[in-house]
Order: sequence, then C-alpha cells, then structure tokens
Amino acid sequence: MLETLEQWGCETEKTMERFLDDKEFYQECYDLFIGGEGLEHLKCQLDEGRITDAFVNAHGMKGTASNLGLVPIANILSKIVEPLRTGKTDGVMEQYDQLCAIWKKYATLCKNN
Repeated sequence: MLETLEQWGCETEKTMERFLDDKEFYQECYDLFIGGEGLEHLKCQLDEGRITDAFVNAHGMKGTASNLGLVPIANILSKIVEPLRTGKTDGVMEQYDQLCAIWKKYATLCKNN
C-alpha cells in the first residue's frame, strides 16, 4: 500500500515517521478517512449552499489528508477550501468532481473495500 501511495505522489516517508512506523495504525486511519462520510457530507453542504459548513468540513478533511501524507487529495481540497474561506463557490464543484475521481482511486487501497 505505501509503495502505491508513494507512486501516486504521497509523502509516505515523513508520514510514517509521524505514525512511528505503525503500518497497521496508518491503515486504520487511512480506511477511516477514505471510507468515511466526509466526501458525501461535503457534497450535501455544497448542494444546500451551506458554505460555512462546507468550509469547515473541507478544511478538516484537508488537515487529515495532509496528516496522512495524501498530497494529491490535500492539494485538491486546498482548491476547495480557499474560495469557501471567502464565501465564494466559483470553481468549487469542478474541484469537487476532481476530488471524487481521485478519491475512487484511493478507495481501492482500503482494506474494507
């Protein structure tokens, strides 16, 4: 799994230092994040125009992705967070669609899949 993430542009070496090289714990955290409902909640929040909620959710997801070393996901979430920070939604749905596409790829590495 870690080798695949590295090939996809993730920062596995630094991340595993944070996780004290505990690969099982990392996998658990990864599965909880990727298999969680954050992405679905974000879609609902955006569809309902709940910009503040969408910002808080996307910002938290960005932090988790960063802590997991999932740089490609964190980068897309940054492009969602920044407009939402100022109450704007320009380009956010396009970024959300990109996020969904990459999310599916990462979901293939979940143990519970």
